Amino acid sequence: MSTHTQTITPGASLGAAPAAPKTAREARAGVAMSLATFAMAAASAIQAVLYLSEFGTDGRTDGFFVAFALYTTFGVFSQSLRLTSVPLLVEPAARLTIRQFAAVLGLIAVPVLVATVAFAGPMSHLLAPGLSAADRQVTESALPVLGLATILQLWAAGGATVLAIRDRFMVVAGAYIAGAGAGLAAYLALRSAAGELTLGWSMLTMAIVTFAWMAQGLRGSGGLGARRGSLRLPRLVTDAGVVLARTAVYLAFNVLFLITLSSASHSAVGDTTVLSYAYLFASYLVAGTGMALGMGRITEMTRGAREERRKVVRETVPQGFRYAMLLIAPALAGLVTAGAPLIHDLFPASLDAHGVYLLRVFGALLAAWTVAALLVNFLLPAMFALGRASLVNLLAIPLVGLHLVATLVGSALFGVQGAVGAFFVAPFVFGAVLLIAGAEGVARDLAREMTRDALRPLILAALAFGGAEALASALTTGLPAAVLAGALGTALYAGCAALFARRQMLVLFRTLVPASS
Repeated sequence: MSTHTQTITPGASLGAAPAAPKTAREARAGVAMSLATFAMAAASAIQAVLYLSEFGTDGRTDGFFVAFALYTTFGVFSQSLRLTSVPLLVEPAARLTIRQFAAVLGLIAVPVLVATVAFAGPMSHLLAPGLSAADRQVTESALPVLGLATILQLWAAGGATVLAIRDRFMVVAGAYIAGAGAGLAAYLALRSAAGELTLGWSMLTMAIVTFAWMAQGLRGSGGLGARRGSLRLPRLVTDAGVVLARTAVYLAFNVLFLITLSSASHSAVGDTTVLSYAYLFASYLVAGTGMALGMGRITEMTRGAREERRKVVRETVPQGFRYAMLLIAPALAGLVTAGAPLIHDLFPASLDAHGVYLLRVFGALLAAWTVAALLVNFLLPAMFALGRASLVNLLAIPLVGLHLVATLVGSALFGVQGAVGAFFVAPFVFGAVLLIAGAEGVARDLAREMTRDALRPLILAALAFGGAEALASALTTGLPAAVLAGALGTALYAGCAALFARRQMLVLFRTLVPASS
């Protein structure tokens, strides 16, 4: 990975002077996390296309993706520990030692192991009430494999938390990139032998490599530190409660998709699989921008909040949100206009015409959720840095309750498409509450600013890719039309963004492209 000799962080003021060393370090940290996340996304995308081409969309793939949704939900929860646990570990005033934190993660893994291995059968009924018994058997078989992967990813996330505090972001990025490569290799090796569970074994391989790499990096950076503080079970239970309480909102936020997916399990066979693909695409966009940048800056934000609280939200959220939207808008538009038809044309056995239609519809409907989720993922690190964890986590239950109501109403009115369309309601309300609570008097100004920052790239992307698709369809059909629409749409968007958002594109370019040494 190249080293930036000159860069501007997405959180810096536009048109500012050359970045100070601390700002450059934060930028490199954020970019390293983004690159690692997108490397994982690229490996997952390849596997997703291969999985689709081999197994298509049917009841058995629905059964697997129900279990896979639980894995991804807890996986994002594990990654969120890298944000919520930092204030507990940063000196001075650290509440936990590194050794205590490691013991807590070991304790948290126990109920995960019980739920996914010992109670895999009951869990499959809870997660997929609408599937047939045969299809639900795939869910039951996948849960133990994905459960072990979940635990290893939890421990890897704990290692990444400590390494981030020690400013070893390149080690963290390397671990996730190596894990992604190993997972892809495992998929290619096992695809003819493991059936629908191939993707599950791939995730387990990825988790093993990621954890091993992270453990080695942790050992080389000081290990678990000195032995001090209690590791007795009562103290560990208390500490685990503190860690989980701080992270409850992330778990609740990601459980929202399980609720939506459970509703989708009552729809036509294959719909659950297509929805899972659309959600994975959108969620990786959010993780690769909002969460990755938050991970890169949470340590400095925590220290900065102890010195100057008022500037934390103002100086971190709007600029990062703007940068992320410049990337997310064309990615979503590309999926809707070119991505789904391209998959169908390259791999005819993967998606039929109805599957293409559904993937495009779900991609468009998830655009609103993506914007709301992005806002939340930028605001949550700032709220934790400000010490507002109690307030944030008190909102977890109302968040889930509102989503349940929205899903029921949307599903009753418009079926599975209504459930997916209602997916943004609870995150949007949650984001608005966080903004009001954290912005301290400037929430209205920030809301106007970020509304413009969201609408501008979305409108540009819709016009660019929509126009490209119309032109491509008039000139040709099939695979050439999909390729032309994607290429032309990307070029049009880049040109329009350079014209209407020149300064933001310059920030993005300088951040992502290494300067010559």
